[in-house]
Amino acid sequence: THFISAELTEDQLLLLLESLERKIVSQQLKLVRTHITLGSFQGEAGDTLSFPHQEDQMLTIALVELSGVQLQEDGSVIPRDKPYEAVAALLVALYALHLLS
Repeated sequence: THFISAELTEDQLLLLLESLERKIVSQQLKLVRTHITLGSFQGEAGDTLSFPHQEDQMLTIALVELSGVQLQEDGSVIPRDKPYEAVAALLVALYALHLLS
């Protein structure tokens, strides 16, 4: 927990809590793992972002962008400001929440 809180911003932690309440953590984990981590920040378009509610999609985009990655609606990724460590921390947090939920 210390690692996660040290790497994630307070805003990200609040968004993660809201994500947990909305039950979209597993979708966010899949998105981060597939489009950002495995895609190695190539910026290639993948599946479009699809969440049942617009609020869920906006929450996810905000969460990811706080890690220094611009996420497009077509699934493409544009890295900013060396986001690797921040995205890794987000991935760990999402994975832990997914296991706990």
